[in-house]
Amino acid sequence: MIIKLEPVNDDNREAVLALSVREDQPFVASNKTSLRQAEETEKEAPGVARPFGIYADDRLVGFCMFAVDPEGDDEDDRYYLWRFMIDKNEQGKGYGQAALAEIIRYFKELGADRLLLSTEPENERGLHIYHKAGFRETGCIDDGEAVLRLWLKKTTKKERETFLWYGVNVKERLRIRKKDGYGVSMAIYDGDDLCTYCAGSGRCGQDFPVNPDMLFQAGSVSKPMFALTLLRYVDKGLIDLDADISGIVPEFVKKGPVTFAALLSHTAGYNVHGFPGYPANHEPLSLEDVLSGKGNTPKLRRIRPYGKQYMYSGGGTTLAELAFTRLTGTTLRDAFQKEVAEPLKLTRSGFFQPLDEDLVGNAAFGGKLGLTEDPAHGYHYYPEHAAAGFWTTPAELVTIGLAVSKSWRKGGFLKKKTARRMLTPVMEDETYGLCVEQFRGDIGYHGGCNEGFLTEWWFSLREDLCVASMLNRSGDEIDWKHTYTALALFQNAEEGLADEPSKRTLKSYCGRYEHPENADFCIDEVFLDDGTLRARVVDEGEEKIFELYPIGKKTFGRKGGFAKIVFGENCLTVNGITCKKL
Repeated sequence: MIIKLEPVNDDNREAVLALSVREDQPFVASNKTSLRQAEETEKEAPGVARPFGIYADDRLVGFCMFAVDPEGDDEDDRYYLWRFMIDKNEQGKGYGQAALAEIIRYFKELGADRLLLSTEPENERGLHIYHKAGFRETGCIDDGEAVLRLWLKKTTKKERETFLWYGVNVKERLRIRKKDGYGVSMAIYDGDDLCTYCAGSGRCGQDFPVNPDMLFQAGSVSKPMFALTLLRYVDKGLIDLDADISGIVPEFVKKGPVTFAALLSHTAGYNVHGFPGYPANHEPLSLEDVLSGKGNTPKLRRIRPYGKQYMYSGGGTTLAELAFTRLTGTTLRDAFQKEVAEPLKLTRSGFFQPLDEDLVGNAAFGGKLGLTEDPAHGYHYYPEHAAAGFWTTPAELVTIGLAVSKSWRKGGFLKKKTARRMLTPVMEDETYGLCVEQFRGDIGYHGGCNEGFLTEWWFSLREDLCVASMLNRSGDEIDWKHTYTALALFQNAEEGLADEPSKRTLKSYCGRYEHPENADFCIDEVFLDDGTLRARVVDEGEEKIFELYPIGKKTFGRKGGFAKIVFGENCLTVNGITCKKL
């Protein structure tokens, strides 16, 4: 058998278009679609799309198409097997494996060091062929398709395990190294597609691979989920955020007033920062039990002046949940299902406390709780549903984040004015609104930490962009590493959505800038470093250098931070302070 790849041209185009797969193989786009995409790509990026007919002993048996961009910034996107199919009448004859070997040879002759492809996880026949050829899953699922990679050169173990997702080596940053260690699940929507990434084990001590549908505890990201539920009632006129609710919970509020707005913004002055949870088999506790101090946390008390300062309080959130359930006559679990899950078509999210047994099979365990407490239920029970009791997946957190973002911009899931109130800081020099933080004026955020779980939730208020990350490990060091890993993913995706400035434009921004009086933060100099725009900054008397990245026209963000820099005519504005160019 002699396999050849022949470019698609006017002589064989009709024959290629006549090829098709079986009806039970819906995983491959039609050749008509592929050739149309090749033509569109050729107009935008000549030479990148390369369609070929697959010939066995001079007879057309299949079709393949490559994406070749040797100068691409992302090394894992330079050489891609974009499409691959064998005609339904030619399958089962060994042509698929033989053609794949010829495709691999083609890329080796191009000098490629790796080859990537993607296919639906349900494509068992295709996956068998790819695995047999040496392709392995990267952990990324892009627009519903699993991304696989084959190394075409001799590599080290470290190289084989390295995969940059949105320019970030997630496994290295989060120290995910073993099949039976800890694991992470992530999701990004970047304006076009939902992309997920999974690595490691969902249950420490077991070879239990994380998958995109695996449930994780969201920790304090439960709070904005509660707020969204409550705000849906506000939009219907059933709840007033500013009404005194002390009469609804009189046993816990000795002296009013107290409002939902104050409790959700952590300005009501209550104690109890967070909750440690209980073993999964612990007897049920009511909200009244928790607030009365009958659990493992102190009795709820007001310890700061009402409405005078921000002080994070999971206890205050729990008081708000109790008032909400009494006012509406429903549980938070049922209210969330009706007001949030159903409208947004969520199927894997809810205040499941305790976790339903039929959901345990695909649920992550927190830290080492499956080894030290309960091998069948390695997670804690949280009767404080609104404060810490939410289970979900990163993909569904992204769906929620996009709904909030769109509501902020134009209304929809929430009324625009409601979303604006939710995301607007309630106190000067603070970032917290109603159970959500706002950074830089255009980013929404909340993080979460339960026993053995960490969550990061970032979303743009300017465009359809959201990042969610969930890790079954907790601790101070891994907490900040997880935060900055998720932030790096968000900022890299944000940069990818912006138009790339010309080198001439970047040069025009370079120079020294004046220091305004009494400014704690100011930019001393902007300069180019190997094509990257950087700023030398004076921050509270200390000099630092930051990388800047485009987020809009003449507008840049700071990698690893939240400064927004807008360049003007011989000046720049950073965090509302204008500095003239010297």
